[in-house]
Amino acid sequence: MAQHEKAASGMMLFVALILVAALALAALYFFVLTPGNPDSNTIQRPQEGTLEQHTR
Repeated sequence: MAQHEKAASGMMLFVALILVAALALAALYFFVLTPGNPDSNTIQRPQEGTLEQHTR
């Protein structure tokens, strides 16, 4: 029985480490790799009159 309990605790530790690594990667992506507020110069806006032409 001791070996069964040792294997079970090892598997739970492995799953917990995978979960912590996934959460750390998600936090890194969310807080570090995503851009902040976009600069108004980089936003592509339609030229005047193009919206009216495409909706008619």
